[in-house]
Amino acid sequence: MLQTSCSDTESSGYTAHYLPQLDATKLPAANHPMTMFEDDEDPARMYDKKDRWFRVNQPMQVIQKGKDSVQISLYSPVGLKDVKIYAKLPNYDKRFVLYHFTQIPAFHRSFHQIPLVSAKNDYELEDGKTVTIDKIDGFSSGAIEFSVESSDPLFAKFKKIKSSQLVQFHDGYHIEEYGKYLPMNPVLAKEAVTMIINYSYALSHPVYYQTHNNFDLYKKEQAAAAGTAVNGATDWHGNTADANGQYDYFTKAEIEKRYWDYVDGRTLYMAMVGGDAAWGGGPLASQYESNYVSGHWKGEMSLWSHEYSHHTGYNHDSNFANSGEGGGQQEMLTQFYKYLIYINDLPFIDPDILQTYTKTKYLNGTYTKPVFKIDPKNTFLVKYKGEGKWN
Repeated sequence: MLQTSCSDTESSGYTAHYLPQLDATKLPAANHPMTMFEDDEDPARMYDKKDRWFRVNQPMQVIQKGKDSVQISLYSPVGLKDVKIYAKLPNYDKRFVLYHFTQIPAFHRSFHQIPLVSAKNDYELEDGKTVTIDKIDGFSSGAIEFSVESSDPLFAKFKKIKSSQLVQFHDGYHIEEYGKYLPMNPVLAKEAVTMIINYSYALSHPVYYQTHNNFDLYKKEQAAAAGTAVNGATDWHGNTADANGQYDYFTKAEIEKRYWDYVDGRTLYMAMVGGDAAWGGGPLASQYESNYVSGHWKGEMSLWSHEYSHHTGYNHDSNFANSGEGGGQQEMLTQFYKYLIYINDLPFIDPDILQTYTKTKYLNGTYTKPVFKIDPKNTFLVKYKGEGKWN
């Protein structure tokens, strides 16, 4: 049974007694706190697709476990402050605060009893009012809904991500074709998680959306900046091979649809290659160790963008995947990504967040700290001149 106060606690004279706030850096052993992707963690853990997965627009994950508990996981190289986990019940149309964390550290995971099953409690509603809920014996799957809010600026960036792709690591590639693919480890997995959140944010950015949907204009601006005519295809086109400069151009309506294909909810398997080429297609997108450790911090996203386009269904005849003819998605996305680094408009900018380049024990190559530079002729820099940040 739910009992809701008719007005806020100040006007009603009722003094609410909320559950204490939690600090996820100081949880007792009973909560089984852990850090996912510790450097020395068994790689089998990261390849367990039932245990390690997240939607790229929901790095802060809440999953019901049994009838009376939840597992919280933060897939982020940087922690969050002031995190409220809300609950909603089927017979009550308002969300209320179930847990309030003062801080949750990077790549944190812990388990918590749902307080509703232990005793009658007061809970804060979104509008600051109070609801008092009697003890509930337990919850079947789906009987209680969870959602997350936070005042942390990083969380605000997470919420802007449109893509809901389900990110996982898949060991089948290197098990079946070792050499062509190489096994990853938790050190590299942390870089992959960091990169795919940044990349998904870039794809969601309003400037990218505008440029994608007006690629013909971008091509003209690109040519004007270079002082040349438009090179190759003048707009987005599909997988049919061109015939003497004749392309299977998409209509504007089709281009809009193609944008949403990039930010849909498919499964994405992130992998690492060791052979002569990277690969993508179906759920797979892959790249070299150097791209995970160093390249993405410098904005070198051409290869990843290429394989992600294969993952989205394009072959080498489409300028969503090819790199010739004056550049298509690879060239445009890379220039845009570098511009976002330049204006400090990605969730993660600093390679010292992870310092992977220093962890030689876990790497095949030798690296120095990635140093970002932008070409003064970058098409987005020339056009936006430091403006365009997503506020």
